Amino acid sequence: MVSSILRPTVYETTRNISTHFVGRRWSPIPAVLATFFVSAVMHEVMFYYLLRAKPTWEVTWFFLLHGFCVTAEIAIKKALKGRWQLPRVISGFFTIGFVTVTSCWLFFPKPLQCGADVRAFEEYAALRAFGKNSSHALF
Repeated sequence: MVSSILRPTVYETTRNISTHFVGRRWSPIPAVLATFFVSAVMHEVMFYYLLRAKPTWEVTWFFLLHGFCVTAEIAIKKALKGRWQLPRVISGFFTIGFVTVTSCWLFFPKPLQCGADVRAFEEYAALRAFGKNSSHALF
């Protein structure tokens, strides 16, 4: 759902505009950066409304870091022109490791500090109790 919203509204629009300035070959780079920036702001706003806590911008840095890394990957692949590539198993391992480490470092601390995990488990318990009481009333 997110990519189906961000692709036509941010990525393609930015790519079409940047084509006039940097050419078609390099236009994905500013488009990717813009898309990650908009995603960062959207996540920051969602965290603000859901957690009711002032932004610390860790979530923004998470998305900007990933945006810069994706643009670096695009630039390196374009520069190498397919002459060399890491095996898929190794690149997949690096990707999962990078996402895991940066998530634990920048993305998850804010919800955990605000007790979102505790509140979620409390709501699940309340929903379970409601379902159990409702089933007893029906039968």
